[in-house]
Amino acid sequence: MSTRRSNRNKSRSRRKVVAMDTITAQPVVVKPVKDVVTEQTEVTTEPEVEIRRPATLAQSLTQPPVAVAKQQTKVRRRVVERKRVA
Repeated sequence: MSTRRSNRNKSRSRRKVVAMDTITAQPVVVKPVKDVVTEQTEVTTEPEVEIRRPATLAQSLTQPPVAVAKQQTKVRRRVVERKRVA
């Protein structure tokens, strides 16, 4: 079996494709470009309302639920990429 595989590989490697078309290349003018990458961070604090309910049945019969406002901080980062032609 190994001899058959080696013969197959040899016959496949002999096949070559020749391109007959000629390729003409146009010169490309490259302008220098500078990438400007800036990272902007925004920190915002927003109030979040949480309702605290009593834990047990005895507490729920004697204490009402209480609304509590918590300050929630959110950090948002944005990456801005710009290209400038120098």
